[in-house]
Amino acid sequence: STKLEEIFNSPQVDGDETYGSDARPIILTGDSIEGWSIFLSLLYSDDPLGARTPHLTHREQIELLRIASKHDMNYGLLSRIKNSAHTTSGLVTLAVAADITDAPELKKSAVEEMAKMEPLPTLEEAQLIGLEATYTVLMAVYDQMKRNETSLACNGRYFRLPNPVFCFVCAKKHH
Repeated sequence: STKLEEIFNSPQVDGDETYGSDARPIILTGDSIEGWSIFLSLLYSDDPLGARTPHLTHREQIELLRIASKHDMNYGLLSRIKNSAHTTSGLVTLAVAADITDAPELKKSAVEEMAKMEPLPTLEEAQLIGLEATYTVLMAVYDQMKRNETSLACNGRYFRLPNPVFCFVCAKKHH
C-alpha cells in the first residue's frame, strides 16, 4: 500500500527514540484494532485474503474493508462482498461497504434489493445502513402492502397460503 509506505517512510525525529517503538508508537487515527487484527490474521495466513475471506462475519467484512479502503489495500474485497450479498444481512453489509468505498449507486442497488427480501433488516442493521436507506426499504414494503391491500400486521410478504384465508387483522381475504 502506498499510503502505509508513506507513513512508515516518514522522516524520523532525531534522538534516542524512533517512531514505531513502544515509547513512540505510530498512531493510525480512525483505525480499529478489530480491523487490523482481521487484516493481519488474513495476511499472515496460509491463504492471504483468499478462501477464508468469504467466511468472515458481516461485521468482520465491514471492519476489514474499512482498513483496506483507507490504506489502498482493497484487493477485491468489495467484489467479494457484492458476490456474497444473497440475504438481507449480506445486502446490509454491501450497503455499508458501498458507504465506505463511496459508491452511492451500489448502495442504491443494495437497498432496492433489500426491499424485496425477507426478513426486513433488524434494528441493528437499520442503524448500520442509515435512516434514508431504512426509509426506502420501509416505503417499498408499504407500497407493496397497499397494492396487495394488506395491513402492516398481516403483511402479505409473510402471509402466503395457497387458499383464500380471512384475515382478522385487516378484515379481508388473502389469496
